[in-house]
Amino acid sequence: MSDVIRTIDQIDADWLTHALRSTGTIQSSVSAVEVQTIGEGVGLMAQLARLKLTYAGSEQAPETMIAKLAVQNENKAVAQVLDFYNRETNFYRKLGKECPMRVPDSYFGVVDQEAYDFVLLMEDLGDVSPNDQLVGSSEEEAFAAVDRIAGLHARWWQKVRTPALSWMYDQFSEAEAIKLGTVLYTPSVAPTLEKFADFFTPERERIFTRVGEDFGRYWIRGVSEFETFVHGDYRQDNMIYPAGSLDAIVMDWQISGIGRGMFDVTYFICQSLQSELRVQLEKPLIERYLARLREGGVSGYDMPQAWNDYRHLVLACLVYPATVCGSLDLSNERGRLLAESMLERNMLAIEELGCSELVC
Repeated sequence: MSDVIRTIDQIDADWLTHALRSTGTIQSSVSAVEVQTIGEGVGLMAQLARLKLTYAGSEQAPETMIAKLAVQNENKAVAQVLDFYNRETNFYRKLGKECPMRVPDSYFGVVDQEAYDFVLLMEDLGDVSPNDQLVGSSEEEAFAAVDRIAGLHARWWQKVRTPALSWMYDQFSEAEAIKLGTVLYTPSVAPTLEKFADFFTPERERIFTRVGEDFGRYWIRGVSEFETFVHGDYRQDNMIYPAGSLDAIVMDWQISGIGRGMFDVTYFICQSLQSELRVQLEKPLIERYLARLREGGVSGYDMPQAWNDYRHLVLACLVYPATVCGSLDLSNERGRLLAESMLERNMLAIEELGCSELVC
């Protein structure tokens, strides 16, 4: 029996028995399963389903779990270019239990390297959903998010170049900058300018185009060299808030790897906050981030360096709305609205931070 299935309708009791036995999650078998598709318009890179399982024997395994499968449309090509599925599977297999923030438990994870399909079976967090990124993060959620990511970064600050962590994806290398610029950003420029023309002034178009032409200047060469483990897609849609709590459970580790910690902070601020709130909070949030890093034992990274990194990385963050707007299937309404939000918030941040002076 194949370890990896391609579509939600292939999930059955026999396959689940094979998968869960292979990881020692169950000893008996799955006698029945109910499958409910979820996540329409939320995940652009995966199929999601909630599973309700019945076991043939007494098991400690949960009666419900979430299945995450490779997307089966044109978005899969982008996932393969950036190796999303190996990155997320490796995180849950090799790092999830060490992660200082709350993440779902994982019961099974395999990637078919030839077909580039994958399956993850993860903890079901119940009838919860992320706070809507389109609405944006509240001030309290923003400070909690910065506290959370600072703890992750401090844990691996300048400690990622070891043999034990050699599997980590090196996403801030020069080679990766070239790949992002040539394979994703540049091909997305013309479609984005065409499909989202109402969002571009002549100056915005100039900045958007020039960043892609020399992407490495903003992605890696213009920023501090401190390295850590980064989430890579740290935004409101990837955080589940239990009722009455700011201690969010962080999802979607598909873009995780070795990187610059300020990238996660920058991406969160310029994508998950309404622009008016961003203007009020961006400096206090960065100051809070640095304070939390110091509490975690990090030294040598100060506000002038962090602010310079922030302004450069706001430009680098354009690769996300460029890819979403210009290369992905946005056939559902929420996907289109999310793309518009990402593009407008990012471009407005660039304008209000005076980042045009950094664009040659």
